[in-house]
Amino acid sequence: MRNSRKVISLVLAATMAVSLLAGCGSSTASSAAAPSAAPQGSSAAAPASNPVQGKKVAYVMLLPSATIFQMWKDSCAKLCDELGVQFDFFFCDGDFNKWQDTIRTCASAGYDGLLVSHGNQDGSYVFLKEITEQYPELKIVTFDTQFYTDGQYQKLPGVTQMFQQDKSLVTVLLDQMIEKYGEGVRLIKVWRGPNYNSPFDRREVGWEEYEKAGKIKTVGEIQPLQDSVDSANTVTAAYLQSVKREDVDGIIAYYDMYGQGVYNAIIENDNFNGKKGDALPMASVDIDPVDVTNMQTSPDIWSAAGTTDWTMNGEIGMRILLLQLAGEYDKIYDPATDKTGVDVVEVPGTAIKATELKTDSTVENLGNIAGETYGNLDYLSEATWMPKDLIHK
Repeated sequence: MRNSRKVISLVLAATMAVSLLAGCGSSTASSAAAPSAAPQGSSAAAPASNPVQGKKVAYVMLLPSATIFQMWKDSCAKLCDELGVQFDFFFCDGDFNKWQDTIRTCASAGYDGLLVSHGNQDGSYVFLKEITEQYPELKIVTFDTQFYTDGQYQKLPGVTQMFQQDKSLVTVLLDQMIEKYGEGVRLIKVWRGPNYNSPFDRREVGWEEYEKAGKIKTVGEIQPLQDSVDSANTVTAAYLQSVKREDVDGIIAYYDMYGQGVYNAIIENDNFNGKKGDALPMASVDIDPVDVTNMQTSPDIWSAAGTTDWTMNGEIGMRILLLQLAGEYDKIYDPATDKTGVDVVEVPGTAIKATELKTDSTVENLGNIAGETYGNLDYLSEATWMPKDLIHK
């Protein structure tokens, strides 16, 4: 199978434009369909000492396109344009095989670096290890991808792993509930786990810390049967039939798609939607336009969302990749630990409060109302040829 893949890679490399467009959901409008074209970036904009000018990189996302991932992509493109780097992007519709095939095809086509996102925990380590061995000059940065095999987490030399600081995405929401109800606040948790996926397990660390410290009390747990709004809605609606409003203070969903199902279940139940007493508040991790609308519509129910700035996330990830291409690993910065020269980078979470949203608030302009942890330029890795304000002047 491995030898046959090598033959396939040679064919794919010769027909890169066709194979990538067929295998993935999207590409750059101007150059992803023809990745061998001249770099998109303007060489005039790049500093004279710029070591990455003329390089070719790509963002490969496992999941389908979404607002937050487009925000990520756009900031990558803007940074690359400033530095004269060709940038392409590919969304792979949630298909892990497409994700693998796209990465392999890019590698064989001569890309210098890849920023790859949301890899499958069970298969990403073995696959990316093979890629790094077959293409030792290729630089890789991963996002939201754990390296796990043989019962333990692994590392890949030369590969930087970037994450949202998942623990803080939950704790910023718990802090909001504690602020309202005091320590010992009674909460329902909505997630799938343990060991369902690594982001959920990483978020569970924050919950467990607060529970052990007595800051929160777990009233119950809801586990959707599928990763969908409908499934979360069905199981939450059934669960709410078994509890009384006076016995619970709030609900925390580890994923905003679950949060949308929880929100609908609360809206549909007069015992919890505010028609009979106080509404049951909820909060979720992650954010999208539906979440913002729901918070604006019913702030007494959807009270907050824990997230990071996805525009900033894309720039952080691309800066890491460009530093690797320049051989300046010592400048890779982790805002969670305030250390440089690291191989794991975590971006702290921010609570977006429903009460602070404006009528014109959108996912794209949350920086106008969010706290200092959102869109913080100090989170950026930098070099003399890539100052922090390069695309923020």
